[in-house]
Amino acid sequence: MNNEMPIITIASIKQASSCLNLGDDLALIDDVKSMVLPGEAKRLGCFVFAFCDKGSVSYDIDTIPQRVDAGHCIIMSVGQVISNIKLSDDCEGRTVFMSQQYAQEVLTGMHDLSSIFLFSRLHPVFSMDRQEARSILGFYLLIRQKISETTHRFRKDTVKALIQAFLYDAGNIFWKVFNNEDEKNTRNEEIFMQFIELVEKHFKTERRVTWYALQMHITPKYLSETIRKVSRQTPGEWIDSYVMLELRVLLRTSPLSIKEIAEQMHFPNQSFLGKYFKQHAGVSPKEYRKH
Repeated sequence: MNNEMPIITIASIKQASSCLNLGDDLALIDDVKSMVLPGEAKRLGCFVFAFCDKGSVSYDIDTIPQRVDAGHCIIMSVGQVISNIKLSDDCEGRTVFMSQQYAQEVLTGMHDLSSIFLFSRLHPVFSMDRQEARSILGFYLLIRQKISETTHRFRKDTVKALIQAFLYDAGNIFWKVFNNEDEKNTRNEEIFMQFIELVEKHFKTERRVTWYALQMHITPKYLSETIRKVSRQTPGEWIDSYVMLELRVLLRTSPLSIKEIAEQMHFPNQSFLGKYFKQHAGVSPKEYRKH
């Protein structure tokens, strides 16, 4: 008997609901009420952005109840568990699903990447004023239009650029929410932000949790407990996600040989890099580069 929790992926969304999609990378649903809602708790295998235009939505994310009203935006991350979804009779809204790999490609080179990860965990629901809502809708409609243009020579690149612009625009809303909070970030949240900032700067040369704990003047055990409490991932998993993102980008976009990539990423040798990559990606660096 399989006791594993079902996972929501772009592929499963395409099977269950009518949507506009970019392969298994991206899916857009114009009418949230047309979605086939899960009747059981499911783990997210993709990122979710949703916008409520009218009515309301209630759901649990990681067992914590959430309420969404008109003018609110939802952001959920890979690995979170969603359950008990209920829509009001007059609910209207749009939803964007983005695969983890595609999200990593989109986010490559963007500044303040940590703010997006942190924000989705601490503020799964946030409000927007009319101007912000119009701006978000404008990006959504542009992205929708470009996905529809299947004969567009640079369709995928155009969609990617629009999503990056959308995330920067949304990032401005994120920071406003942060700055307007009555309560300061908790000590745990501050530790998480500090850790992510260090990882962003040093993941190419340092992959030891003990090194990061030393820089932060706390014990590795306390760092691990704190990061897991805030993000539901271990420090090692966060470090690996940054390393794998960089490796994927280098393998797909750079002319460097695998040996040169191993040297640039400070792996002991090419063989070690190969084992590391296959462990996390399921394929060898050479196979990934050919795909």
